[in-house]
Amino acid sequence: MSASTPLRIAGATAAVAVTGFLGYAVYFDYMRRNSPEFRKSLKRQHKKLAVAAEQQSKAEKERNSKALKLALLEIQLEAAPSSPEQQEAYFQEQVAEGEKYAAMGPEYHVKSASHFYRALRVYPQPLELLGIYQRVVPAPVWALLIELTSLSGASAASGPGASTAIPAQPQASVADIDDASPVTGEVPSPISAASQGSGNEWEKVNEEA
Repeated sequence: MSASTPLRIAGATAAVAVTGFLGYAVYFDYMRRNSPEFRKSLKRQHKKLAVAAEQQSKAEKERNSKALKLALLEIQLEAAPSSPEQQEAYFQEQVAEGEKYAAMGPEYHVKSASHFYRALRVYPQPLELLGIYQRVVPAPVWALLIELTSLSGASAASGPGASTAIPAQPQASVADIDDASPVTGEVPSPISAASQGSGNEWEKVNEEA
């Protein structure tokens, strides 16, 4: 068998696949234009997919909500560092952990948010830090962090968890955060970009922690 034979076979296979795809595309377009039943079937399929996606999104939100409540309970049972030196080391460790888990994918976003929250509760200006978080952490993690701070505020208002709630406006709105920390130019949300493009902000945060 010559060396060119596998190439010819691969080329023929690719040509058949492309021909089949084009043929199906032509058939699909013809049926879509000329068959009412085919169009109805497409609408039913699209509706089923939309319902399935909505159910999946709702289930994911419920899972995240439960996970955030468990994470908050765990944080409330932890002893917060007391001395400035301990708080600084704790802050830097928690931010690093938050960045690490944020980069590992959606299944780790709740864990990432919980570490950013831990850093937030020892930071002297939490509203300012929330503004920085808004610009440098991925949007899904940011949303979970805001939900976690809201849960913290509700817990503090209702009882024993008050000592672990974030001081100084833990339930600030996004508009308040925008006003407190204006964005100058576009700042990409991924953590990897944050490490490069927002290094000055993290450096400032570390100095103030």
